[in-house]
Amino acid sequence: MATLVTLGALAPAQASVDRPPQFIVMGFDNCTELERWQELTDFAAELNKGGDRVHFTFFVSGSNFIADASRNIYEGPHQRRGYSRINFGGTSEQVRKRIEYVNALYRDGHEIASHAVGHFNGAAWSVGDWEKEFRAFGEILKNVGPNNGLAGSKLAFAVSGVIGFRAPYLAKGPGLYRALKALGFRYDTSDVSHAAAWPEKIDGLWRFNLAMLRIQGSGRGTLSMDYNFFVAQSRAAYDPRRYEMAREQTLQTYLHYFKSNYAGNRAPLHIGHHFMNYAGGAYNEALKSFARAVCGLPEVRCVTYAKLAEFMDQQNAETLAAYRREILRT
Repeated sequence: MATLVTLGALAPAQASVDRPPQFIVMGFDNCTELERWQELTDFAAELNKGGDRVHFTFFVSGSNFIADASRNIYEGPHQRRGYSRINFGGTSEQVRKRIEYVNALYRDGHEIASHAVGHFNGAAWSVGDWEKEFRAFGEILKNVGPNNGLAGSKLAFAVSGVIGFRAPYLAKGPGLYRALKALGFRYDTSDVSHAAAWPEKIDGLWRFNLAMLRIQGSGRGTLSMDYNFFVAQSRAAYDPRRYEMAREQTLQTYLHYFKSNYAGNRAPLHIGHHFMNYAGGAYNEALKSFARAVCGLPEVRCVTYAKLAEFMDQQNAETLAAYRREILRT
């Protein structure tokens, strides 16, 4: 069913700066299941058939690029060798297929970013711990062919081109940010802000934070991430009878988030989802309905985090200050 978006007048341009585009960034974590790679490949192709309407950021876990039989090449900080909190990559053939999906999406303009390797809670990790995990991530991606007995298979991008990160469990700490800066990352997406907050660059890193939202139809608080909706709506227990409620409330919450910012201060929208189909896929169906409704509207840019970082870097301090002042009037 098509979703119609009815809007009032667009936000007026400020006297001193041009009105910015409405950026919307949709990212996916873990990125394990091959059927979801196919589904999102097809969905992006559907939306981009008549022109570039949407590009996604995929925060991939390094464990997904290690076949089960090769798991002992990885040892996470303070963990036994060959252990990960999430699945390894399955068979070598499944890893090969995952590489093909990643390469095709990358060549189509989507972004590959980092979700570390073993999906551990690193809130208490030191700088050295995080650097060990990021070095492992880089080596896993760089050697994905040899590690898995896949002669000729490799990723279509250099590991140095991975510039963004989202922490598993959004678990962050001082050690993380010092490691990200030392290793040349440009942005992090592991924190939370007001829905109308413009990003800030702190100690050299853009902080692209998830939003605090109120669920339409219930008033409960959540973050702009599927799992948080799942917890808020059903305590993370799936009841098929509540599928439509979950889908519709999520869609309406995202549309309200969009309308408020689009007709307000134009702060970027940050939406995080997982490949896991929580609540029978209700949240991912809501996200697809949302993208169909808003991506392609006037002055809307559904882009990767890398593209948003480029835009932010191009703005001078006075322009960014003008954007941020508008939060007081939303």
